[in-house]
Amino acid sequence: MTDPAAYVRKQTLISILITMAISAGFFLAVFGQTNPIAVWAPDNLALDFLPQSGAASFMAALMPALQTRAAMTKGKLPGTAPTVRSIVVRAILLALAALGLAAVVIGALTLSGVASFAWGTAFAIKVAYGALLGLLITPPAVRAVLTKG
Repeated sequence: MTDPAAYVRKQTLISILITMAISAGFFLAVFGQTNPIAVWAPDNLALDFLPQSGAASFMAALMPALQTRAAMTKGKLPGTAPTVRSIVVRAILLALAALGLAAVVIGALTLSGVASFAWGTAFAIKVAYGALLGLLITPPAVRAVLTKG
């Protein structure tokens, strides 16, 4: 059988890569090649942390947890699989918690007084933030499934 800690690490690494890719894709779709990118109007880079946090965190919790549940139902992982409903509820709660992190980032940007970022800097910040979301959100979501919490 798979070591639970190793399984959580593997799922977290996959989630980090996916949230980075999703963050990069949405950054390109939303901001295109605008340079520099304004922290506030007209580009609103700061406010974009809200939908990024909610959506990326929801997916970083939901997909690995559902994959873990599927592995449990197929007998590839030990334990009794929790309900899909409990997984979805937990993913929503984790996404809401991630909005708190977005509020911290928005507050930091407000206090910093930075008016804009060069395109490359803004891109790197948003992709790194996506990685952080995967790192913070996936482990508790997967552990909860493994322990049927």
